[in-house]
Amino acid sequence: MQSIGHAELLKGNRNFRQLWFGQVISELGTWFSFIAELGLVQKYSGSSWMTTWLLVARLLPVLIMAPFAGVVVDRYDRRQVMIISDVLRALIALGYLSLGFGAPVWVAVLCSGLMSASNTFFDAAKNASIANMVARHEMLTANVLMFSTRFLQLTLGAALGGLTAAKFGYNAAFVINSLSFLLSAWFIIAIPASAMRRRVEQSGEVQVEAKSNAFLVDVREGFAYIRANRFVRAVIMVNVGWAMGGGMNNLIFDRMSRVEFRNFGGSNGDWAMALLTTAAGAGLFAGMMMARRAGAFAVNDRRAGNYIGWSLLIHGICFAMAGLMPTLWLFSLFVAVSRMILGAEFGVQETLMMRVLPDEYRGRVFTTDRAMELSMMMLATLLAGFLMTKISPRSVMVVSGLLSALPGAVWLTAMWLNRITVPASAFGELKVES
Repeated sequence: MQSIGHAELLKGNRNFRQLWFGQVISELGTWFSFIAELGLVQKYSGSSWMTTWLLVARLLPVLIMAPFAGVVVDRYDRRQVMIISDVLRALIALGYLSLGFGAPVWVAVLCSGLMSASNTFFDAAKNASIANMVARHEMLTANVLMFSTRFLQLTLGAALGGLTAAKFGYNAAFVINSLSFLLSAWFIIAIPASAMRRRVEQSGEVQVEAKSNAFLVDVREGFAYIRANRFVRAVIMVNVGWAMGGGMNNLIFDRMSRVEFRNFGGSNGDWAMALLTTAAGAGLFAGMMMARRAGAFAVNDRRAGNYIGWSLLIHGICFAMAGLMPTLWLFSLFVAVSRMILGAEFGVQETLMMRVLPDEYRGRVFTTDRAMELSMMMLATLLAGFLMTKISPRSVMVVSGLLSALPGAVWLTAMWLNRITVPASAFGELKVES
């Protein structure tokens, strides 16, 4: 799979550069805010239940709004959707300040839910637009930049947010977050609306004819396309299958830190949790940076299919093996390796999907994929909580890793039976204007 360098893409493609700059700034602000949100809710409620509701409020709107967001970004001006989302996010970010003026703590939960809903529309428009803003040989590099930046911002933003909140207070983090969204909108305004829409036919294997302008019909057409396209359907099912094990990760990391490694650094598990989070984030970032090399290997349907299957299988086995490691350092090493393999696979998989999907279905397919994956992650978290009442956190981690590896084994078996192939349309180097 042909690709170009990161610097070459940013230097030569102004529209993508504007979008990337906006994401860098807004996501840094988002992680600034996340640390402050948790601290704010704990400060004014003193209840772990309110913190739980805050986290639920960040997840549920994605599941509810994903079908709406998919239709909106496929039907309307994606640039306007992103700008409106940024302005709304800037206003919502200031809503947290109201707690300092006597507003009840549930306002913070409400703001978190509204922020998540706005994020859903912004991300849907951004993901659906990327393939139209770059040439086909630039898609892998574009995905690597977008997602590696997100993983890096997760680590840096959370750390800087914690320092900012500690030194200047929570309100400073919320104001910075609000300004970051306005700056993101300023970058996006400079992108022509036409750059975010298809300009060259990018045919997938299956076309589903539109029959009506009705919203529910648009939703059904999105599902019809997924059902009709074997490769797209297979990728979504693999992602959902991965979430069956991968959705346990956050709870596993917390329990391993608080139970198995709670004495590390003498901090009752805080340092252990920080090390595990850093290891996972660093692994994902490193994997995304390796995705271009992986793409150079995946030059045809057989190689690309084998790469997806074997990567998922091996990454799950590495994660399961982490649960058997006697020390935190070895544990973290296996987590990092597992996440590195997963990050590289995701970069290649996402690029193949972008190349195959017709522009008029891209928003609906990506939001459906994300919503189904998050739904499974919620169920997996509940399952992990139940399992931990019966077996040790280490055993749950082994179960999680094996469940994460299972989709890779199923994918490879389906390839062997000729039930799954990567479409030829994913490999041609058809040019699209930059």
